[in-house]
This record gives sequence, C-alpha cells and structure tokens, in this order.
Amino acid sequence: MKRLTPITNTKALDILNKVHFFDNLNSDEKDILTGFHSHFFLTPKGEAIIREGDNNNQSFYILLTGKVTVRRHDAATPLATLFPGNFFGEVSFLTDRPRTTSVVAECSCIIFEIDRPTLNHLEISIREKLKDNIIQVMVQRLDLMNETVARLSA
Repeated sequence: MKRLTPITNTKALDILNKVHFFDNLNSDEKDILTGFHSHFFLTPKGEAIIREGDNNNQSFYILLTGKVTVRRHDAATPLATLFPGNFFGEVSFLTDRPRTTSVVAECSCIIFEIDRPTLNHLEISIREKLKDNIIQVMVQRLDLMNETVARLSA
C-alpha cells in the first residue's frame, strides 16, 4: 500500500462525505478524521491489503473508493465483495488474533486505516460512533449467518 499523499483536508472530507460509514459523524468529527493524512492509502489492483494468517492485527480498514474481495486459501470463490463504506480487518483488530482471510483490491482503491493508537487518540464521541457502526454491521452479519444456517438445516 502506498500512502495517499498529499491529500488535502478538503479532498479527504469530500471522500468521507460520500461514504455511508461516516454518515453518523458530524462535520466537526469528520474534520478531525481528515487530519489523519497518513492513514489514507492507495492500493493498486491485485494488491493483498490483508493476508490470511498474518499476525499484523493492529489495524482495520474502511474502504473509501473501489472494490475488494475477501478470500480464504481453502475456498474456490471469494467469500465476499466489499464496496465503499464497507470495512474489513475488524475481527482480528478486536480479538487480537491472526487474520482469518485475505482481502485483495479488485481495482485501484483508497482505504482509510484505523490503528490502535489512532483510535485511542480520537475523541470519545468519534470513537463511540465508529464502534457503534462496527457493532451494527457485525450484528447484521451474524443475523445473515444465522439465517443461512437455518436454511441449510431445514
């Protein structure tokens, strides 16, 4: 991954305003996030952003532009395709476990990295809103998995 520099606060804010993940943040909170210039990355097509089995679990990522696929080495097809506003790497980030999947850029993408020091440095209101967004999506994923298991068990 290549750090996306230079990126102006205005450009970063324009990107964040287009991504649903940040909808519950007000403009001041978004301005604070745009100040983290070193956390915006450009990934070329085909680059593995996360590699299955890696112990580098100090960050999770929010996809700002582009498309990525989530893959496991033992699966013939991708587990998921993610689009702007989706995030990935959060399970290993939260559980401090090795990465369970690989995430590969399907085209040139811009991603926003949130690492532990950055998360701890953020104002409590921003941190809580980001955590709420993650929890909401994880619950939706769990509901979907439960429905799938129920269908397969019937």
